[in-house]
Amino acid sequence: MCLEVPSMRVCLINPPRIQPKAWGKPNVFPPIVLATVAAVLEKNKHVVSIIDAPTEGWENLLSLDESKYRVGLSAETIEARLKQWKPDVVAVEIPFSGWSKTAYEVVSIAKNVNRDIVVVLFGLHPSSRPEDCLENADVDFVVVGEPEITVAELVEALEQKNKDFRSIDGLGFKEKGKAVLTNK
Repeated sequence: MCLEVPSMRVCLINPPRIQPKAWGKPNVFPPIVLATVAAVLEKNKHVVSIIDAPTEGWENLLSLDESKYRVGLSAETIEARLKQWKPDVVAVEIPFSGWSKTAYEVVSIAKNVNRDIVVVLFGLHPSSRPEDCLENADVDFVVVGEPEITVAELVEALEQKNKDFRSIDGLGFKEKGKAVLTNK
């Protein structure tokens, strides 16, 4: 009799956007990187959900002040989706540093839903500022560089209860309160 290890439930999130009004009304862009990460995870038999907050909530345009808009799903909607779907891992993309504020809001929402959810950040911002990202108490891991293989290897290690993350290239994590970055 062959017992299969249950697959991990991974929710990939494109967080809401805050952008200058000088850029005009916000546009939405397809989250191609989320799709490629999802494809690799699904190939490895994991269950994946994508929350594309700017696209799904494109009608939620909030004027924050005279200079900025926020566009995307509300914090309450994201929280409800996470509560309903019950992921093991939440991976949040931060493609630009200017969009990190809402990404950190999503990270906090995930940990408020369930402290056991493993939170991963990836994208240009975490790649260029991994130590800064790891200073956030709700962030468990950051990916430095291209995320597809690194996220897949991390999810496999988590599924196998392997705590030796040093063998995963392009990964940042906390060990005894200090940021550890593996080779890329």
